[in-house]
Amino acid sequence: MKKIISAALFIFLFSAGLFADTVILKDEQRFEADVISFDSYYLTVKLPNGVQTNIPWGEVRYIKHTTTASSWLEEEYMSADDAEVTSLITPLNKDEAFQKAIFPGLVLHGAGHFYGKDQNTGLSLMSAEIVSLIIMGMSVQQFFAPAEPGYDYGVTKAVFISGITIFTLSWLWDIIFAPQAVEKFNSENEFLINSLPGGNQ
Repeated sequence: MKKIISAALFIFLFSAGLFADTVILKDEQRFEADVISFDSYYLTVKLPNGVQTNIPWGEVRYIKHTTTASSWLEEEYMSADDAEVTSLITPLNKDEAFQKAIFPGLVLHGAGHFYGKDQNTGLSLMSAEIVSLIIMGMSVQQFFAPAEPGYDYGVTKAVFISGITIFTLSWLWDIIFAPQAVEKFNSENEFLINSLPGGNQ
């Protein structure tokens, strides 16, 4: 019985050493690392490849501690405010971009491209969505307006269909091309998770 307990304890301790803390940044970068230290400006972590780096608190969304102790000060330094993330720790995920393009992309066109760091395309798709909603809103309003003699509702229908077309195409564009935006961003940048072991950044 003692041998079984000892073996189970050994497996538990050994497996615990395999895990690291999980850090999530505000641009959805998620990676495992050991929290080394922190001050009021930076969080210092050590990645699995041995690279140690400092991450501004403004870029950190959440820390899940597994191998290191947490501190209430971390909650004080982290904020819910949006911030531009300049730390490049791990490559973006094409599947994540595809999923974001579907939803919340249905409501906010360009969500997939925003995730893929393609702000220009994201803003263009969001603008196309706004225009399409305005077009559809104006044409729908015509249907409920008092009927006018000789008014051709065929034009109103054509305008409404144009709005639906713009809405659908801008959404599909995000779904189809968001993974390519991620691939382009990953190919143009270097990430610390791929750096040589033992480095410091």
